Amino acid sequence: MNIGVCGAGTIASWISDILGQLNNERIVKYGVAGMSADACRPFAEKYGWKKVYNNYEELMSDEAVDVVYIAVPNHVHMDLCLKALEHGKNVVVEKPFAVNYEQAKIMIDKAKEKGVFLSEALWPAFLPSRHIIDHIIKDGKIGTLTGAKIISRGNVMFLDRVKKLETGGGSLLDMGPYILSRMTCHFGTNYESVEGHFEKLETGVDARDYYTVTYPGGIKIECVSTINTPEDEREEYCEIFGTEGSIYMDVVSNPDRLEIRNLDGSVREVPELPPLIVNSEVPFAKGYEHEWIQFEKAISEGKTQTDDAPWEQTLTISKIMTELRAQAGVVFPFE
Repeated sequence: MNIGVCGAGTIASWISDILGQLNNERIVKYGVAGMSADACRPFAEKYGWKKVYNNYEELMSDEAVDVVYIAVPNHVHMDLCLKALEHGKNVVVEKPFAVNYEQAKIMIDKAKEKGVFLSEALWPAFLPSRHIIDHIIKDGKIGTLTGAKIISRGNVMFLDRVKKLETGGGSLLDMGPYILSRMTCHFGTNYESVEGHFEKLETGVDARDYYTVTYPGGIKIECVSTINTPEDEREEYCEIFGTEGSIYMDVVSNPDRLEIRNLDGSVREVPELPPLIVNSEVPFAKGYEHEWIQFEKAISEGKTQTDDAPWEQTLTISKIMTELRAQAGVVFPFE
């Protein structure tokens, strides 16, 4: 599977490093395109991409490219995705898949029309820890699910794109996919309602989001995400509650530690997590190999979506974020 990547920024570099360590002959770092060939050439040389294109169109027209990986700012995800699909390419889109539900549906409908593979790079959904948690729940170790808290109070203000309406910024689109993928992986997509309140930056984007997603039976998922929390106030965890205990994880997207807890909060069991490939330069960026192994497997089997992050999940996450952004009064100029 020859990958053609659109974009040579942070996430593309993290993926490139990990795929290089994976060294799977079935997953090939083939070509890269960006604003210009000159801008992409140092990236290609550093991370071992075989070819550099002058523009995105040139990449998408290359018959040797099997899958187009879109790793550019949020506001251009749909345009590049649709262009790649028109070329008959399989496509992987970085999170957030799209800036709103309407865009997400247009992209998925086009993939259906063309009969090609399309997936969001919904990292938490593909990790081994996701399946370990699923088995804990299925085995009844915490009883019947009653709710969860998913908290991510962080700070990514060093990323200029998250501060701007014109690039589809804000906490919902930056942190929301991690929180909502965790939620939908374990509670499903059949939610009933969502309600929140928000704090904005002067630029108009949401910076702090506090919301509750309600499922049938009164199950409530309490969520918090921020992009501007001071260092001494930052915290991150997820705890899934059941009638007989809970599952605690220290990181929402990719936990380093899982605990099965009793109702009184005492630790009953600490499940072992398998090792992940760690980015050479950024230690917290790890485990991306699992999504790409699944992408290659699905494409080789002729599937149009993955089992771990199906289109229904992507659409549900997009719908929730769109509803919440409407409640926050955040409107992007390109919508």
